[in-house]
Amino acid sequence: MVTLLLPMAQQEFDLVEIKPLHGAIKERKKPSLNLDNWFSEKYQKRIEKYAAQKFGFANWFVRVENQIQFTFYNKAKARDAIVGKEKYLYEKSYIDAYYGNDFMGKKPIQELYTKLKLLSDTLETLNKKILIVFAPGKGRFFSEYIPDDLKAEKKLTNLKYCVETVDSLGLDYIDMSTWFINMKDTASFPLYAKTGIHWSTYGVKLAIDSIATYCQNNLGLTLNNYTWKPIDMSLDLTTTDMDIEKGMNMIFKIPNYPMPYTKMKFTERKPNTARTIIIADSFFWQMFNLEFTTKLFQKGQFWFYNKKVFSKNIKGKITVEDLDLNQEILNQDIIILLTTEPILKRKYWGFVDMAYEAIFNPKPFDYHDKQIELITNKIKSSPKWMVSIKKKALAKDISIDSMIILDAEYVYKQKLKKAVK
Repeated sequence: MVTLLLPMAQQEFDLVEIKPLHGAIKERKKPSLNLDNWFSEKYQKRIEKYAAQKFGFANWFVRVENQIQFTFYNKAKARDAIVGKEKYLYEKSYIDAYYGNDFMGKKPIQELYTKLKLLSDTLETLNKKILIVFAPGKGRFFSEYIPDDLKAEKKLTNLKYCVETVDSLGLDYIDMSTWFINMKDTASFPLYAKTGIHWSTYGVKLAIDSIATYCQNNLGLTLNNYTWKPIDMSLDLTTTDMDIEKGMNMIFKIPNYPMPYTKMKFTERKPNTARTIIIADSFFWQMFNLEFTTKLFQKGQFWFYNKKVFSKNIKGKITVEDLDLNQEILNQDIIILLTTEPILKRKYWGFVDMAYEAIFNPKPFDYHDKQIELITNKIKSSPKWMVSIKKKALAKDISIDSMIILDAEYVYKQKLKKAVK
């Protein structure tokens, strides 16, 4: 009886403080009860999911289960996570990319970079640059620890063919994947952590130094100077050096080796510091948090997955769709495309096609019209919203298309009010 009642008491009174779980966990809300969802059984299904997440000691039981799976079965209870030899952690997409299992084909790669070359050459005449950065992948860097059951025949990979293609076209690029592997046995400090998926906090500073040096020596850009503080070795790893392990939500830590930690200090901004947009995946977050875009460059923007816009100089939530792409590109000195190996197949999330159209087929940009177009598309793609639209249109005795525009205008005005606040 005590065993049964303790979770109920914990849920009601919070007797013991329980640490929250890490990772992409969807927070369940308690469903409301009505006749419709009761007889359709939606309420019962939703309340089961809510109770499974909210009952007392739920997070602790999750950690116990995850620890059992890891300790006794060598399994990681986290999305896409793989436990390799000697407890090295991976994400499966990095292993697939290393063996070429996700190769997108020669023709798509050639078409992508040929279009990017035309764009680069045009911007070059305006004294603007494009730089491609191939970030390292853990599957390639620590290939010796990949579990035997996932080893496969090595095929042509996206990374190999992309590098060959940009090199043959004469595009500016930095192949950090090959560079990191070449440094693997000679680097003074670890470039990758055992239980993380991204480059180490030391490795990311080497990457910043490499990009800055390339921009100044090869592209003729003037950037701010910086200094490095002494390096400290520590077993107390930062979240970025153990991000996979964090997401596994276990009781005990995985034994690791000490990782290097240092700080970069940027000098005062020079008046002619270059402006930039970085289109990148999660590998850029560490650089962004080190103020790469604002301290090394000037008023830089980070376009995460070519969708959300992050900048110290932009207030509010902005997406790439909110921007005048032609003007944004022409306002920059350099555009940096940074992706890691398994993300190459996403082709920079459509940026090359968008930028190509914006430069070669520019159209007048109207923020209001653009927002109304985006909102109407959301309305039409939502069955629930369209049911409401039809009811309103019938009540107002107007067409469905007219009602969609009215709803879109209302949503747009509400968005403006929130932005003002």
